[in-house]
Amino acid sequence: MSTRHFIYTLLVGLSLASFSLAADERPVKRAVGVVLFPGFEMLDACGPMEIWGNLKDQVTLITVAKSAGPVVTAQGVEMVAQKTFADCPKLDLLLVPGGFGVKKLIKDEETLIWLKQRSAQVEITMSVCNGATLLAAAGLLDGRPATTNKAYWKMATKPGPNVKWVTQARWVDDGNMVTSSGVSAGIDMTLHVVSSLFGQRTAERMADEIEHDWHRDPSWDPFAAKHGLK
Repeated sequence: MSTRHFIYTLLVGLSLASFSLAADERPVKRAVGVVLFPGFEMLDACGPMEIWGNLKDQVTLITVAKSAGPVVTAQGVEMVAQKTFADCPKLDLLLVPGGFGVKKLIKDEETLIWLKQRSAQVEITMSVCNGATLLAAAGLLDGRPATTNKAYWKMATKPGPNVKWVTQARWVDDGNMVTSSGVSAGIDMTLHVVSSLFGQRTAERMADEIEHDWHRDPSWDPFAAKHGLK
């Protein structure tokens, strides 16, 4: 082998090694699973999904339900569940919206078992509004602080007698379990989680992109007093 050929081969090898190392060091995209069910509140799901979906290089969004296909929201329009409980791939983050459909779902053993199993596998489980009711019914919030919708507080907290419900909170961060107050509060909660995972600058950019006035104080909650909970 000539000296020139040897140097060329060496440089190609080093280049390929560098490329391989760079590929290995690239951040792995997190899969965010959003649970859909008949009667779920659109903004509970779509508000956070807007933010997660804008993090295209870092996040993959997956909608999941008992059955794949159209799911009717509380507002009467349909959204599509891409995966079933049975064929849902590995998730890193789990989002559970609320809505009037929760009332029936808290008695659905298949859903509760799936939530319990998947929550144990993901990095963070999040709920919006009375999505926390579902988590409570599955036993996932027992002994833990959590919050939920203030307008329907009594109904939403009833399935969780062992939960440390926080009446005044925009959201409650308990490590791998983050719950938010009603509907639009899910946007503030999501920005908080994005900030924790990807940094404050990224969260601020997401808030700016959707022109949202991000409430960063988790105790900011004028609705608690409005509904006589403070």
